[in-house]
Amino acid sequence: MSGENDDEDAEQKKCFRVDIDSTTARFKLTKEDWARIPVKSFPSGGRLLSGHWNRIFADKIKESNPWCNVRFKNNHVRSANSRKVHSSVFFRGGAECKRPECNVKMKLVIREEYGKQVEVTYNGNVCHSAGE
Repeated sequence: MSGENDDEDAEQKKCFRVDIDSTTARFKLTKEDWARIPVKSFPSGGRLLSGHWNRIFADKIKESNPWCNVRFKNNHVRSANSRKVHSSVFFRGGAECKRPECNVKMKLVIREEYGKQVEVTYNGNVCHSAGE
């Protein structure tokens, strides 16, 4: 068993590490950004961000986390017919680093419809294999 732990310790030492756990960041969305992020509506009242929103968000996340390449998961836009207009956020979603050795996850929130601020909360620390 100790051989297994030694391998894990050696792997951790080979990682480029940055402590960002529990930190927060914000980035702004301009009118020009929103023009490139149409909100697609469905007959049921559901909505999704479309266009190049993931590229725009990924580029802006790089301002606070230049180390990770992110993939987005579980992203939701408040329904057009939602009764929770005052209590629910307009957009909520998640992202994670694409590298398997890195455990960074992000929560993304836009509180107001077509809001100017996106709040990012980081969980986990950057750990990228050295030499990649």
